[in-house]
Amino acid sequence: MTESTTAGFWRRLLAHALDCIVGVCAWLLCSMWLVIGLWALDNPPSDLLDVALILLAVQGLALALHIAYHVVLVGGCGQTLGKMALGVTVVRCDGGEPGYGRAALRCLGGLLSLASFGLGYAGVVFTRERRGLADWLAGTRVVESSPEPIAAMQVTPRAPSLLGA
Repeated sequence: MTESTTAGFWRRLLAHALDCIVGVCAWLLCSMWLVIGLWALDNPPSDLLDVALILLAVQGLALALHIAYHVVLVGGCGQTLGKMALGVTVVRCDGGEPGYGRAALRCLGGLLSLASFGLGYAGVVFTRERRGLADWLAGTRVVESSPEPIAAMQVTPRAPSLLGA
């Protein structure tokens, strides 16, 4: 294992902002289709209870999309789209891939950090390891990605053909 450099605060914050933009766009698109589908099955909402149920369904959809986005991407490849764009990766503390279980714990830690009005993110700002509550709970850390070296391609000359292809 090679020693990885811990990702800085600003890179993580910008990656989080990009993830928020992706999430909000996906949520708006899915919510639009959910509301259109509900209204197509029934008449438009007629009372306050119908509106409250639709709002509850839209919020449930937001939570489900958030969990699926983070667990599938971090668990599968260690990066969300924002982290890919900024060149940071989530790894286990020993440097291995986090896996889906740790990604789910990390997502739960992120939700707990949000529920505590951001106090769970204090470790990202104030500690040297830049690990927040989500990282401590899942046993992960966020490091700078090092691109894999591209092997030099061996080009073998081909004999000219009559067709020029």
